[in-house]
Amino acid sequence: MKIEIVKTNYKTEVDALIIPVFVDDAQALARIDGMIGGTLRDELVKSEFSAELGQKIMVRGRDKVKASNVVLLGAGEKSRYKTETLRRLGGEISKIADDNYFSRVAIELPKNSTGNVWALAEGLWLSEYRFNKYKETSETPKLKQALLFLKNPNINHERALQGAALAVLGTTFARDLVNEPSNKMRPKEIVQIAREIEASTSQINARIFTKKELEEDGFGAINAVSAGSYTEPYLIHLVYRPDKGKVRKKIALLGKGITFDSGGISLKPAEKMSNMKADMAGAATLLGLFRVLPILELQVEIHAVLPVCENMLSNKGVKPGDVIKSYSGKTIEILNTDAEGRVILADGLSYISKKIMPQIIIEFSTLTGACLVALGENIAAIMTKSAKLKRDLLRASRRCGEKLWPLPLEQDYKKKMESDIADIKNISLDRWAGAIMGGLFLAEFVPPEIEFAHIDIAGPSFFEKSTISYIPSGGSGYGVRLLLEYLRIVSQ
Repeated sequence: MKIEIVKTNYKTEVDALIIPVFVDDAQALARIDGMIGGTLRDELVKSEFSAELGQKIMVRGRDKVKASNVVLLGAGEKSRYKTETLRRLGGEISKIADDNYFSRVAIELPKNSTGNVWALAEGLWLSEYRFNKYKETSETPKLKQALLFLKNPNINHERALQGAALAVLGTTFARDLVNEPSNKMRPKEIVQIAREIEASTSQINARIFTKKELEEDGFGAINAVSAGSYTEPYLIHLVYRPDKGKVRKKIALLGKGITFDSGGISLKPAEKMSNMKADMAGAATLLGLFRVLPILELQVEIHAVLPVCENMLSNKGVKPGDVIKSYSGKTIEILNTDAEGRVILADGLSYISKKIMPQIIIEFSTLTGACLVALGENIAAIMTKSAKLKRDLLRASRRCGEKLWPLPLEQDYKKKMESDIADIKNISLDRWAGAIMGGLFLAEFVPPEIEFAHIDIAGPSFFEKSTISYIPSGGSGYGVRLLLEYLRIVSQ
């Protein structure tokens, strides 16, 4: 879809002029009624239109409006309006266009701000995403062009449009990786993608650890989790360095890359196991970010570490009760082979702490079903001891619409992971506070001088059924836009 910013002109010929309207905004309704010759009033009475978010009414264009149709789109209560409202309206507009075969529309923005342009463009572009490469026939979005009507467009609005395009490119790249079947997106395919990203720019370099190197260098946790699969594991280390200027910060990102999770001997139930191709969503988020990172020209050194492997069932796999030695030197008693993500991430965290030594580590993983139970499918959990890191990430979350909610790293619960025969157990023996237990386990592998945040994306990384207008079912690409906003904040 092509999106253009133009000066408001109601004589523009389009399939539909779409105007967001707030609840109880009688003045706006009267203005629109006057534009189309007084035909709106009767339609409002018939339809009981109240302007609740997503509600719509369509009338024929006439008089001062050359559009074939005029669509009033409910924007909810004005007091509750935020840029996320426009993202969701962008998704609703795409649906209206599909339902009515509109190929060209004009949209009147409620305010002349760059944030509105950015958010609406994201909603429009993200909602047109389809993953249909394995279908012989499939429908394509009907909307081909959207004109954003502004009273006084300027260069900052164009820059906002470019920023939205960048965020969408990274997000849809991550969506594609998550949506690929596990027989098409194995660890070696992720390595190939990392190599392609490296080859696209001089600012990114890649270091790939093979199975042999992982064994020689003591990555015992990754090797243990991957032992049950014939597919070889890798550790991918991508680094972005600015071309010019002084580096202000060194930030490391860690993403869980389990390309398929059977649960191992602690086998998952068959129901929904096909969705376990999405257990590499954390790694996909980082690859989506690095796909667009050089365009931002940030004065921040950014590392991305991706432990990638399968968790499969075989006579070579790790067993409940086994003790393994991690890259940190700490031993881990494996009580549940389906709590494998935290195990490979332990090696990733230790590698980052020893070899990269950043000021900040932010980790993304589909770690626990308990997080999904606690927060549902739309919200990720953030766990950190750093007040500043939490504040910056929550601020980024509010800006981009990718929701975060803080959970505590309750130190009293650490006792539940004490082991009689090893340094730590990979799960506690009761079922309480499962999401927090995962965060506490990971924090054990980060030295106190490094600010660390664990973000559990088990809920919003994959939707079995779409519940947000601009996010279809399947992989959501959660985290790319969050990280882009966070990096803008810390690089200021």
